[in-house]
Formats: sequence, C-alpha cells, structure tokens
Amino acid sequence: MKKRNTITISKNGKLIYVGVSQRGWAIVIMPDEIRIDNYNKEAHIHFELDGIHIPIKYKELEEVGLIVELHLIKNKGFNKKKLEGELL
Repeated sequence: MKKRNTITISKNGKLIYVGVSQRGWAIVIMPDEIRIDNYNKEAHIHFELDGIHIPIKYKELEEVGLIVELHLIKNKGFNKKKLEGELL
C-alpha cells in the first residue's frame, strides 16, 4: 500500500488537492482538471487529468504551491493561460 498525505483547500469555488507520497507530489485544481506534479518526470503541468506533460521551471512543491495560491488571489479564480505563463 502506498502511503500518501493529502490536504484539500477550497477557495473561490475551486477545490485544490495537495498530495505528497513516496513517489513525489501533486497539486490538482478541480473542476478545471489542472494537475501539476513531479511523478515519473521532473515537475510538469497537465491541463486535463490525462493530458500531455508540459515541463515547468519550478521544481519544488512549496514554490509551485505559492505561485498557484498567488495566482488564485490575484485573479479571483484560475485563468489557464495566465497560470501557464507564470509556471513556464
């Protein structure tokens, strides 16, 4: 059995799941189906849960989490194009 720690945050009508396991970390933004993780590769973003891996320049969970949080506050929600620009 894989050991995983997950927290759920609700802001501006969005659910943000942050999970850390032995294999890596993941941030999932629902219902937009945006996933940022470092499973199987370096840190990358998916714009659909099974979408292509787009590498991002930040590697640590704390850095990516802060960018996502600031993006949410600044835009009062998520804008996929702006978030992509901030992470790439």
